[in-house]
Amino acid sequence: MANEAPLICEIVDLIHDGRGVGRPDGKACFIDGALPGETVEFRRHNQKRNYDEAHVINVVSASPSRVDPLCKHFPRCGGCTLQHLEHGAQIAFKQQQLLDSLERANLLPEIILPALSAPQWGYRRRARLAVQRAKDGQIMVGFRNAGSRRIEPITECHVLVQPLPAIVAALPGWMVNFPTGIRLSEVELLSADNAVAIAIEASRVPSASEREAMLAELTFSDAQLWWKTEKQSAYKRIDGGDKALNVALTDSIQLQVEPGQFVQVNGEINRQMIDQVLDLVRKTSSDRSSVAVDLFCGSGNFSLPLAAQFDRVIGIEGLTELVEKAEENAQRNNITNTEFVVSDLSNWTGMRKIKGKVDLILLDPPRSGAAGVMPWIVKTKARQVIYISCHPSTMVRDLKVLADAGYKMTAAGVMDMFPHTAHVEAIALLEK
Repeated sequence: MANEAPLICEIVDLIHDGRGVGRPDGKACFIDGALPGETVEFRRHNQKRNYDEAHVINVVSASPSRVDPLCKHFPRCGGCTLQHLEHGAQIAFKQQQLLDSLERANLLPEIILPALSAPQWGYRRRARLAVQRAKDGQIMVGFRNAGSRRIEPITECHVLVQPLPAIVAALPGWMVNFPTGIRLSEVELLSADNAVAIAIEASRVPSASEREAMLAELTFSDAQLWWKTEKQSAYKRIDGGDKALNVALTDSIQLQVEPGQFVQVNGEINRQMIDQVLDLVRKTSSDRSSVAVDLFCGSGNFSLPLAAQFDRVIGIEGLTELVEKAEENAQRNNITNTEFVVSDLSNWTGMRKIKGKVDLILLDPPRSGAAGVMPWIVKTKARQVIYISCHPSTMVRDLKVLADAGYKMTAAGVMDMFPHTAHVEAIALLEK
C-alpha cells in the first residue's frame, strides 16, 4: 500500500485511542494525527474488512483546536498521542467518551461531575523507559514507538515532574560507562515528595566495585539507586541508603512507595480524586457501626483516607506485597481501624470477616475490570458503590450488573490523570 495515491476526507470524530475518524467511500478509516472538523490528506497503511488504518500526510483545513506539539519527539515516541489537540478539548473529548459509553448501555448519571484537571505539563511522577546499548556502544533511552518495539531515544519529556527530565537527558551519558557485560533492559524513574529513585532492570547485579563506580558518577542529589535482574520480581536498593520514599495522599496521610510498586502517577489528580471520593460518601447514622470495603486496595491509596469517615475499613488486594505495604502504611499514619486481606479478586465470593451491612464499596480495578466481584457486590446490597476506572468500556460492562440489580447511577465524571494521552480515567457513584 506504500505506492497507493493519497486520499482526502473530512474527519468526523475521534476514537478511544485518539485517532481521527473519516469515512471515504463510506468505510470507516482511523487516521493517526487527524482531528474532528479537519480535512486531511492521508495514506492508508492497513486495510481490514470493516475499517482501514491510515496516517496524515497533510492537513488541508485545520481544526481550531489544533495546536503545535510542545515536544520535539511527538508523535514518534508513543508516550503521548494528543499533544496536537488543545488541552481543554482533550478533556472534553474524554468526558464525551465516557458519556457515550454510558449512554450506549442506558446508564445515565443524574449528575455529571466536573472533570478533575491539573497542570497539563510536569505531572507524571513515575515513568518506565526502555534501555538498549546500540552497536556503536552508545546507550538509547526512551519510550517504544507507537505500534512497534523500536526505542525512540528521547532527550526531553515535558510531562515528567522535576527533576526527572534532567535525569532522562543524563541517563545515556551515565549508563554508557556501565560494564558491557551487563545487558540493560529498562529503567524506572520515581519522583517521591522527598527523594528520587532510579531503578534499573538488567541481566545481572553489579559487583561491589562496579556499583561503587556507578554511584561515584551519579551526581543527582537525593537520587536513590535501585536494581533488579530480569528474573527478580522486585527492585532492591543498592546504594547503601535507607531513607523511605513518601508521597502525600492528603495533608495528614503519607504513603510509602517503592519502584515497581503501583502508585498513581499524577499526584495532584490523585489528591483531587481522594477528595472527590470523600465528598461523595454519604454519612451513616450515628447509631450503628459503618463499614467500607476497598477492593483492589493496593497499598492503601483510598483505604487510609476513608478510615476517617468509617468505623471500619477493609481493604482487599490480590498481591501479598501490596497488602503488607498497606498494613505498614496504616501503622505509620497511626490509623487503627483498617484491616487488609490478601484475596484473589478474579472470582470472588466474599469473606467471613465481612459480616453485617456494608455501607460503601469502593473499587479501583485494572483495565480488565472487576467482573469477578460484581455478583458479590450485588449480594451485599451496599448503600453506595464508587467505581474508579482506567478503562470505561469494562467499567460500563460491570456497572450494568449493578444497574440490573436496582442500583441507580447518581454521578459520573472523568479525571484528567494522563494529559496529552487518550487514556480516560473515570469515576462513578451508584446508590441502592
